[in-house]
Amino acid sequence: MAGRDPEWPSDGGAERRSVSRRRFVGFALLAGLVPGGAAAAEWLRGHRGGPHAPLASGRPADTTRPAGTARPADTAQASGAGQPAGTVHQAKAQAAEARAPALPLAGKVVVIDPGHNPNNPQHVAEIDSLVQAGGFLKACDTVGAETDAGYPEFDFTLDVARQARAILRAAGAKVILTQNGRTVYGPCVDVRAAIGNRAHADAALSIHADGGPPDGYGFAMLVPVLIQNGVTDNSAIIEPSSRLADAFLTHFAAVTGQNRSTYLGVNGIQPRSDLGGLNLSTVPKVFIECANMRNAQDAVKVTSPAWRQLAARGIAESISAFLTAA
Repeated sequence: MAGRDPEWPSDGGAERRSVSRRRFVGFALLAGLVPGGAAAAEWLRGHRGGPHAPLASGRPADTTRPAGTARPADTAQASGAGQPAGTVHQAKAQAAEARAPALPLAGKVVVIDPGHNPNNPQHVAEIDSLVQAGGFLKACDTVGAETDAGYPEFDFTLDVARQARAILRAAGAKVILTQNGRTVYGPCVDVRAAIGNRAHADAALSIHADGGPPDGYGFAMLVPVLIQNGVTDNSAIIEPSSRLADAFLTHFAAVTGQNRSTYLGVNGIQPRSDLGGLNLSTVPKVFIECANMRNAQDAVKVTSPAWRQLAARGIAESISAFLTAA
């Protein structure tokens, strides 16, 4: 465009005037001709990048602070003088962690075994194969029970196990599931026990819902029986497993309102010597039959999302009580 210096942008007139003023003020400062030089110098610093440039500091100048006095932010930064920034941040994080209360189950390992598997019905031949169960052979796994309306046990156990895991993790525990519905089938009973053993679990639980006589109802704890047969020796887990079961009799019942079983065992306790998951365990372990799926009243409970939440909380509180007992 005619008459415009190609070196200048479109608002070149304003820019040139700003540069001219800047040169004038700079010259005046050097020559000592401008009184109140501090104000002029501030103006000059603020306009180094053109008439619309921000102050070099990114914030308004503090003209009330005596020369040489550090800004508050500078003072705060100076408190970490001589330390790398990362060290200061790490120290603050460690101090905050030290002030935070310890979670009640921190350092504890819990293995939860959701009974059966949604994929078992498609792998009947595989789950019928025989595996070691503690001195005898037994089927790898089974399909599980279901209500008269067709709600399957494996759906119940997975839902409750996942919810219990979340509660226990929030309390600080490391929680491992033996299967999460994605295993091709099973795992087999010997593998389920091995998962808890390898994890050196402080407590292990297998979650089930029974398929008992229609007139029976309630929950029961299945506990290990002493086995020392040259193949397995579970003597070390008998006493702690009994205490774990007792915690369920108190806390699971209180949270869920579920009665102790009217048909399994005595007073809610059923010793079992035929379960590989108990026989092969080297860590405290019990099974819980949360309800009888073939009983009409219990079937309403297991198919209720609200009651499954209660079952998960009852399980978590029972395990927590066992792990935190003196």
